Amino acid sequence: MTSKAELEKKIINLIQFFEKKLYDDVIQDAKILYDNHKELPIFPNLIGASYAGKNEHQDAIRFYQEALNLQKQNFEILNNIAKSLIALEQYDEALKYLKESIKMHTNNHDAYFNIGKIYQKQNLLDLSIENYLKSIQININFPIGHYNTAIVYSQLGDFKASEFHYKKAIALNSKYTKAYNNLGSLYIKLKKFELASRNLQKAISLSPMYVEALHNIGILELEMKNYTSALSYFNKALSLNSKFFQSSAQVLFLKKKLCDWSSFEDNQKIIKNITNSKVAVTPWQLLSLDDNPKQEYLRAQNYSQIFKNFHLKTSFTKNNKIKVGYFTPDFFLHAGMINMEGIFKYHNKSKFEIIGFDYGFKNNDDTHFRIKNYFDKFYYVHDLSDKEIAQLSIKNGIDIAIHRNGYSQNSRSNIFNYRAAPIQISFLGYPGTTCLEFIDYIIADKIVIPEENIQYYSEKIIYLPNTYYPTYDQRKISKKTITREQFGIGSNTFVMCCYNNTYKISPREFDIWTRLLKKIPNSLLILLVENEQIKINLQSEIIKRNLELNKVMFFEYTDNDKHLTRHQLGDLYLDTFNYNGHTSVVDSLYSGLPVVTMIGKSFSSRVGASLLSAIDMKNLITNNETDYENLILSFAKNPNKVLETKKELQFKKINSNLFDTKKYVLSLEKTFENIYHS
Repeated sequence: MTSKAELEKKIINLIQFFEKKLYDDVIQDAKILYDNHKELPIFPNLIGASYAGKNEHQDAIRFYQEALNLQKQNFEILNNIAKSLIALEQYDEALKYLKESIKMHTNNHDAYFNIGKIYQKQNLLDLSIENYLKSIQININFPIGHYNTAIVYSQLGDFKASEFHYKKAIALNSKYTKAYNNLGSLYIKLKKFELASRNLQKAISLSPMYVEALHNIGILELEMKNYTSALSYFNKALSLNSKFFQSSAQVLFLKKKLCDWSSFEDNQKIIKNITNSKVAVTPWQLLSLDDNPKQEYLRAQNYSQIFKNFHLKTSFTKNNKIKVGYFTPDFFLHAGMINMEGIFKYHNKSKFEIIGFDYGFKNNDDTHFRIKNYFDKFYYVHDLSDKEIAQLSIKNGIDIAIHRNGYSQNSRSNIFNYRAAPIQISFLGYPGTTCLEFIDYIIADKIVIPEENIQYYSEKIIYLPNTYYPTYDQRKISKKTITREQFGIGSNTFVMCCYNNTYKISPREFDIWTRLLKKIPNSLLILLVENEQIKINLQSEIIKRNLELNKVMFFEYTDNDKHLTRHQLGDLYLDTFNYNGHTSVVDSLYSGLPVVTMIGKSFSSRVGASLLSAIDMKNLITNNETDYENLILSFAKNPNKVLETKKELQFKKINSNLFDTKKYVLSLEKTFENIYHS
């Protein structure tokens, strides 16, 4: 017969095995001991905990229940049963056990913590916060409690509270790798790059193989425009986990941005894997990589799952004037804001009140202050949580909320999750569906979203009569004289330009452009590049195609008025395919330079056609690559055609719809009135 001392020694050994995660050994030895000591709850409890450690939760619950039958007032066993029920997603049943556990022991921080977890999984985030806070009030030395609290506050867009609790978790556990990683990611959102780097590097120093931290350093480097460094971190993350699709998407985007087409043939397979994985990967980076509205819809649907419904309970009353709220971080000299200025300037203030909600950082350039003056009210809200911004919108009685950014960079979609206004519209910043149930409408035209593509949009579609894309008819073009001679370009040279962002260029366009440069004597292509590495990669592609390097000229970024002037050097502007130029095509047409585009299938590949239709120059729209190439070639062979088309463009700029900003605003306001009164 086993003595009491021997039994205690065996129990200690079992606990040590359990702490070493030797779960099978614990189960085997504890079952033998339990057969001989049916009165002791520690054995079925250890067996249950070991099954839970193996993620065999049904067996865990069976043994926990036996332990509970032996010791009905043991609140810890109730907690254990609840944890396994949570793992099995039986949340309501788990809540019953946790609430019973709290009745037995009111200062039960573990029970409150697990209730917080349940509410977090059910997306009842306010209730989740309430219980997490109770857990850390009871146990002030509870780092995981602070960590989970920080995660929920971040989900709620309350970044100050999130930062506080991540820092508390780290103060309690200086080796809390996940907390360092998440805090670093939070600092990226807050544009505090030095703090982000410090925390992410700390996470890597503690765990060199930490894929998420490597990915986040890549995001940080991308934000700081260190593209080559960012690419190396994303690739390192993928070397550790080839199915970390968030990094896969960033690699595809960055290689396209850098014009590194070394593995371009593999892109479609990778994109298909990303889409089929149903992982929440931000869809914007992939728009330029394929032209498939159905696949774009599926990726948006996958990503939308991170935004759960937590509307505020409120009632809305209609106003005498329709109050339109514009929400964006981009109230400055930004490509997406340049052409919105006319909307703000020409809004009919007798019918509309416009209110700006600026959640950007350090928006203080001349464009910002000029635009700000058009608004009836203007709020700087970057320090507010998403909920607080929505509440401010509701307090101001906003009738129509404009989500300018969609899934584009620096967006805060959760503002609209709280139902900041009774009508919420996606407009301009993201050329595609969001699949967000709280976004009611998307502004488009019948070219960018043809009838056959309506099925790929979760939003109701507001069709504007000409083009969905706004322009501003008072933009400034530098009066400084610019000549070809200044750039060493011959007066008889046929000059083609593309100032689209380089992530929009693929080998498809470049093959055509280089073929044309070979076919057309005395021809030149001008491209806009952001850094030296992009230029080097493009020069490598030029050499691969057996083309002289001097056939392509590279421009750097400059002030917008000077950039518009540079269009005078060109004979023809060449649009890209999957992701057309948006503002860059408007720039070209406004500057008097004709644009040749190829219409595609998805929203982003049809914008050029929309703009050319609005300026009544549909003859510059092509339907396939052969027609695109032949049309450009026809201009090169006929200098008079270039001159005639430029004259036509100057006439159409004045007499067509595209640059009639006031007419555009009237159409937009009419649609606002229609949906407001419907």
